Amino acid sequence: MNNHDMTTNTSLASGFGLAVIGTTCCALPVILVSVGMGSVVASVVSALPWLGWLSHYKGITFGVTALVLAYSWWRVRRAAKLGECSINEGKRLKWQRRVLGISTAVFLAAVFAAYALLPITLWFNV
Repeated sequence: MNNHDMTTNTSLASGFGLAVIGTTCCALPVILVSVGMGSVVASVVSALPWLGWLSHYKGITFGVTALVLAYSWWRVRRAAKLGECSINEGKRLKWQRRVLGISTAVFLAAVFAAYALLPITLWFNV
């Protein structure tokens, strides 16, 4: 595995990790409270106090995550344009696209829960 492959894999892992952290700080608490599990949210926040910091600075968290995901998409597209020399590289590229697609879906769900869910809920309860 060369340096280009390692950089692409590292950016994919970073994007997935940041998308999961973004979900943990914003989307997961909203979902748990909406199904009546507010005490679970309180327990998790008391056990993991850094989640409060992430929730307070969710703009920075989502901004960094969006930048890493955009960089990851660029790396994967660049790898596809360079062409595949062997079957193993084609399989790895396919898995990288799948992981990146899942990471992007998780990120978009977290952004929706963090920024759009409350206004939509308030609009329906008028």
